[in-house]
Amino acid sequence: MKTSCKLLLVILFVCVTTIGCIRPPTQQASLRKGIVLYPHDIESVGTARWVKWMKEAGLNLIGIHADTFFEPLPQLKAFLMSDNGQEFLSLCRQERIDVEFELHSLQNLLPREMFESHPEYFRMDSTGRRVKEYNMCFTNDSVYTVIREQLHEITGWLKPTTHRYFFWTDDVKDAFCQCDSCRLYSASEQALIYENRLLGILREIDPEATVAHLAYHNTLPVPRKVTPSKGVFLEYAPISRNYSESLGGEQLGQLQENLQVFSAATAHILEYWLDVSMFSDWKKDNLVELPWATERCDRDVLLYKSLGVHSITSFAAWINSSYIDRYGAGRVEKVLQEYGQSLAL
Repeated sequence: MKTSCKLLLVILFVCVTTIGCIRPPTQQASLRKGIVLYPHDIESVGTARWVKWMKEAGLNLIGIHADTFFEPLPQLKAFLMSDNGQEFLSLCRQERIDVEFELHSLQNLLPREMFESHPEYFRMDSTGRRVKEYNMCFTNDSVYTVIREQLHEITGWLKPTTHRYFFWTDDVKDAFCQCDSCRLYSASEQALIYENRLLGILREIDPEATVAHLAYHNTLPVPRKVTPSKGVFLEYAPISRNYSESLGGEQLGQLQENLQVFSAATAHILEYWLDVSMFSDWKKDNLVELPWATERCDRDVLLYKSLGVHSITSFAAWINSSYIDRYGAGRVEKVLQEYGQSLAL
């Protein structure tokens, strides 16, 4: 009898200890599975509907997007402060869906109206002129005082539940600085200089903050002259890839090289499998149906995971009421279900 009791106690101890060591899925970077939407996508379809779809698809991460072309940062703030936005955040909390914000926001961090008083804060183009359009002079120390002020204001209302911050450079090719100091660095290296500085500022606000290094367009090549600070993670976004083929050639090589500099354990993939806006050539009056193929997504997910990367999202921009009216909610639900199954491989 005593032996049986002792055995039962041991079994109970092992069970309790094991259960206590299991962390919630949304706290494990290796299990981050999600989509990225504009605020309008969420509002037009309905907050509860989107959360239901995500839960049913097994997704645990939503990235809310803002840019300077379609829905700028003030529009994101207005959504988050609205009843709809508050309901969405509340529902995500209830269903344990993490919320992040993926932003082309440099024009907000360095207001363009400062050009007249501080042209040295802004990038120099290839002709030697300072220009206020796009990005900044990344090696100018004084400009980060302005960025610090803006970040303190923005993070008063923008709070990712993962402590991952995405304050990307501007969404344009070939718009990095060519001043005597910056031209010593590639576009990827200028971006990383900026991201390292962002991390230092954000750690003043959020001690757990980490910052994305967006490898996208001309920042896809690996940075060599600048080392990422601990807390800057890779975000790989192969926007120009051919989806009829497996990721390969130069793009795969660039990812592999970046994973020699950035940890695969914290790296994040931002894909475009569900991006209606991209497949529609960013023309709202020409919404095309997603050329979705489960086997292609399966193929890509397995490749990414074979490289040690397990945090994966896809843009799903413009899956909104207009898209549903044209192609049907049933089709959207089916694609999301299959997408979730692919990420679970």
